[in-house]
Amino acid sequence: MRVQIIGAGIVGLSTALALAECGCRVDVLDPLPPGSGTSRANGGQLSYAYIAPLASPEILPKLPKWLLASSSPTRVYDALDPILWQWGVQFLRACTRRQAHASVASLGPLGRSSQEILNRWRVDYKLDFDWRANGKLVFHRDLHDFHAACDQVAWQASLGIEQQILSPRETVDLEPALGHLEHQIRGAIWTPTEEVGDCYKLCQELARTLRQLGVEIHQTRVTGIRVSRRRLVALKTDDGDIDSSAAVVAAGIASRSLLKPLGIRLPLYPLKGYSLTYDDIDRAALPKASVTDYSRKTVCARIGDRLRLAGIADMDGQNLTIRPPRMALLKEQAAALLPAVAARQPATEWVGLRPATPDGIPVIGSTRVDGLWVNAGQGALGFTLAPASAVEVAQQIVPSGGRQPAERQRHA
Repeated sequence: MRVQIIGAGIVGLSTALALAECGCRVDVLDPLPPGSGTSRANGGQLSYAYIAPLASPEILPKLPKWLLASSSPTRVYDALDPILWQWGVQFLRACTRRQAHASVASLGPLGRSSQEILNRWRVDYKLDFDWRANGKLVFHRDLHDFHAACDQVAWQASLGIEQQILSPRETVDLEPALGHLEHQIRGAIWTPTEEVGDCYKLCQELARTLRQLGVEIHQTRVTGIRVSRRRLVALKTDDGDIDSSAAVVAAGIASRSLLKPLGIRLPLYPLKGYSLTYDDIDRAALPKASVTDYSRKTVCARIGDRLRLAGIADMDGQNLTIRPPRMALLKEQAAALLPAVAARQPATEWVGLRPATPDGIPVIGSTRVDGLWVNAGQGALGFTLAPASAVEVAQQIVPSGGRQPAERQRHA
């Protein structure tokens, strides 16, 4: 069986490997080199246990301030965008305790499966991407947020997710790099099983592995999908049509526009994120764990000898322009979080679009078109959920592939 994968980010490349393991002949199609889009410089955290969705009851009272304040982690730049309005209404409807619990219950098994699959791939294919099992520390400046996080820890324990609640002193003892912030910290959540890695390097390693397995990676843009009698027949590309009887759309936010002409409407909106990468930093100056400043929605992680700091989730359409005030905000947050590191040298700036669903649950599976599947909408958890998402869709395409799928997710 031959399958085309549309998209060469972490989700598309993982899907290609899962299908190659099932014995399929695979082609990967993307206008950019592998990993050059949203996978290029994300936060680097592999958050298998800390998978609470953005939509939650706690976020509702913060939204007015977030949407208006210049220092907010989220800003709206095109309030008249009808796609944003439609997505926003669904997001607000998802901000209930019941839906938040349902999202965590769905994402939890996917996260645990992803961890197992990636670690198998890492060993089997000798993938080198600055991987480390370093744990994740989420600290809180607001007491109400901290108490809500403690409640979430207690509930997630019933799902088999192990986390620890720390006092301010315990937080600093665990991560001395936060010592200057102890007076601001109200508490923290420590997840020792979390990991870190370079998503872009992993994409390069997956591309290398795929080529060794006979997978062809084509740098071309898919501009449309041809269907006859509700069956996939071809993919339109910049280099001409490609006959196709099986394909997976894993093109991030571009998946939405590709499928819309077929009457398939994906509930995706691009949350624009920024990152800073500080190179060749003395390891003694870097935090040992991955750290998340919950109040400011910023994350930082040591990736090899580099520090990656990422944050912001702006609603700015598909605009990939770096807005100087937003990057300046991230730099201020970097200086406040880790002043010794941020003051040492300029950082490499980056921006990317995270394809998010309103409730945080990705769209994985078959569509109304025979022979056409979708794997998109992992949002900020794309790096984390890619392996299990890939195996899930591969098992639907090749049910006899020999590996057990993760828990089935939403289908298009």
